[in-house]
Amino acid sequence: MSVLLTAAEMRAWEAASVAAGATWAGLMEQAGRGVAAQAQALLPSAAAAVLVLVGPGNNGGDALVAADHLAAAGAQVQLYVWKRQPDTDDWPWQRVQTRALPITWASDDADGSTLTAAAASAALIIDGLLGVGVSRPLGPDLRQIVQIANAAAAPILAIDVPSGLNADTGAIWGACIRADLTVATGCRKRGHLLFPGAAYVGRLVVAPIDLPIEMEKTVDTTELNAEMLRTLLPERPADSHKDQFGRVMVVAGSYLYPGAAWLTARAATRSGVGVVTLACPRSIYGGTIAALHEATYLPLPEGEPGALSTDAVKVIQKRLGRYKALAIGPGLGDEESTGEFLSALLGLESPKHKPPVGFLAQTKDAESHHKRRAAFGFLGLTSDAEEADSEESEEAGMPPLVIDADGLNLLAKIEHWTEHLRDYAAVLTPHPGEMARLLGVEHIGEDHVQVAADAAKEWGVVVVLKTAHTVIAAPDGKVAIYNGANPALATAGSGDVLTGLLGGLLAQGLAPFDAAQLAVGVHGLAGKLAREELGERGVVAGDIIDRLPQAWRALQEG
Repeated sequence: MSVLLTAAEMRAWEAASVAAGATWAGLMEQAGRGVAAQAQALLPSAAAAVLVLVGPGNNGGDALVAADHLAAAGAQVQLYVWKRQPDTDDWPWQRVQTRALPITWASDDADGSTLTAAAASAALIIDGLLGVGVSRPLGPDLRQIVQIANAAAAPILAIDVPSGLNADTGAIWGACIRADLTVATGCRKRGHLLFPGAAYVGRLVVAPIDLPIEMEKTVDTTELNAEMLRTLLPERPADSHKDQFGRVMVVAGSYLYPGAAWLTARAATRSGVGVVTLACPRSIYGGTIAALHEATYLPLPEGEPGALSTDAVKVIQKRLGRYKALAIGPGLGDEESTGEFLSALLGLESPKHKPPVGFLAQTKDAESHHKRRAAFGFLGLTSDAEEADSEESEEAGMPPLVIDADGLNLLAKIEHWTEHLRDYAAVLTPHPGEMARLLGVEHIGEDHVQVAADAAKEWGVVVVLKTAHTVIAAPDGKVAIYNGANPALATAGSGDVLTGLLGGLLAQGLAPFDAAQLAVGVHGLAGKLAREELGERGVVAGDIIDRLPQAWRALQEG
């Protein structure tokens, strides 16, 4: 399953399974047996020593079932029990009692010396202390157990989530088991993929249990994977031409940041889009055109030197009707005139209006484009140069757009921007600092999934919250998480590359949420290829762009 559950959703799934005829005991047996199978693969021999940390609740029950199966297979199992109070209904406890396994009670080991000795002699430590329900910082006694386990040389297998990890947010409750392998019972949880907790999970596998497959429809959070991304790839018929793949206008760059314009437009040319037009301040036009030959250009009027002015708005609007997407923001700078330009371009300084977007806007654009072409030449054909020079272009509604970087910082300064932007088919791509500015807070907190989901719903736009594991949220509540943390992507301009990709995919007709998912996935795959070839320290944004063609091919070929 590609779905990622919260603790509450996991409990609901288990309850639905029981309501459909399963039993709690049967689910625990399946989970414990799956854990034992993974544990056996880690042991140097069937008779190796295994230390099982047993806590209260179902996580401890899973650990006891696993201990029973391992003991039956010949392992030398020792139990270390924290705050479990067995009774006659605790059937996993009753089962392991028949094996006469050595038991140490944490309450009898205040200084942790017994645990330290057991951990030192173990070939494997199994963490069954806490499950997904932990909701407060670990106390001193439990922190001591965690510290001793982490200090041991033996590998650690964590059941469901490492003890101390918030299963919903990836936050750490003061201390956390640092697992080499985490065996998720039934389904993966959000916290498995979110930092800082993701660094404690180790390798992640799933132990299947009987869960109702139809419950997948009730979960809004999924993980990006290659199989899903392949379904989003735009078709490329053999008899196609460039206008079938759309046109994207990139508004980017300033005197201080001309490279951002180049990176964004260059990445757009590698997105599969038909035509890329870079609209940039006149003063950086010459240097950029010398370095990027595949794009067309629209030099724009400036206010302050190298910064756009409101005069640029009409220049853009005269030509925007021919474009299926707009990418705006990278390297624009924070000059006052640029802020006024952005406000005027997006119509944020005027009363709310609803310009044509989506299907109706594209239909209108296509009709007007057809009429313009019909006025020229034999059979209505005309050259790109004739079209670019024509002043007959109609002003049209805003096409789907992506706003990034300085565009977001400028947007955050505009009063009531959220009331207007929901009129557009828009994607915002903030990193945590930009997200905080958009929200008007100092920090966005630890629950990045919820932050992105709430913002997308409130603002009525798709939000791509760029972190090590990027979160993509749609206004309807759908969320996708990219599970591909890569330090090679932590380089200046990497976000500009994503913006260009996203704009190109919007121009090819993908819906904003789908375009965002595909752009994040391909961007990540190109970064992975660059890291594998060049290492994680020397990769620059241009290296990511250069590997986009291989990334597209690798994704398509599977």
